[in-house]
Amino acid sequence: MFGAHFFTFQAQETQGSPQAIPPNIVARLYCHAMVSALPDEALPDLAEELRDLETQFLEPPLAQGQLDLSTKLTAKLGKPVARPEFYVDGE
Repeated sequence: MFGAHFFTFQAQETQGSPQAIPPNIVARLYCHAMVSALPDEALPDLAEELRDLETQFLEPPLAQGQLDLSTKLTAKLGKPVARPEFYVDGE
């Protein structure tokens, strides 16, 4: 199995005056390369470390069943769609 990562950068505004790649981008590129290069037996340890970092740096997910009332959703009434019936054999 082979995986690939693609990174895109916006074109520089002025030709001939290259800008340095920001350090956080270089760090992300390095991390992606290391994840791809690690052997399968290292992945459980890596996943555990990433979970620790996730709880340290990311907001906790909403509790199951809890609504995020800060998000406004809009809907438009349209025509009903005919859906085919299907049956599941209970064996």
